[in-house]
Amino acid sequence: MTDRKGRATPGKNVSSGRDPGGSGKKKLTFVARIASFWPLALIPGAGLSLYLRNPIPGLALAFLLNSLLEFIFYGEDKRLAERQEWRIPEATLHFWELFCGWPGALFAQTCFHHKWKKLSYMIVFWLCVILNVVAVAWIVFPDQMKRLVEVGIACLK
Repeated sequence: MTDRKGRATPGKNVSSGRDPGGSGKKKLTFVARIASFWPLALIPGAGLSLYLRNPIPGLALAFLLNSLLEFIFYGEDKRLAERQEWRIPEATLHFWELFCGWPGALFAQTCFHHKWKKLSYMIVFWLCVILNVVAVAWIVFPDQMKRLVEVGIACLK
């Protein structure tokens, strides 16, 4: 079967990832289930930052953990795409990119040649990168970022 754009879509058989009993429920892989568990992206880094009362170690942990997980999610999504099974939603991949997983996503795009030619996906990807970098800069350098915003507003007047 194909979608409106002519791309292959999963059929209604066992290999498509659907329940063979006909209930219509998606059978998600373990990795796809982990990808949808969003607290995993936030709790370890935020918990470490709160415990140490310093954002830097928490951010480092968030970048390390979320980049590793995002790399795994891209690999799984590529494997599922090749097998024409239910995939990890793009919104889920973007969520992990936004919460410090973008270095792993960037590495996975080059390793797996996955998602890197899809313009609509890459636009949102780079917006996630920019938002993440600005947020991290605001957390790490709050005074400098505040002054930068003030200078920018003064220039607009």
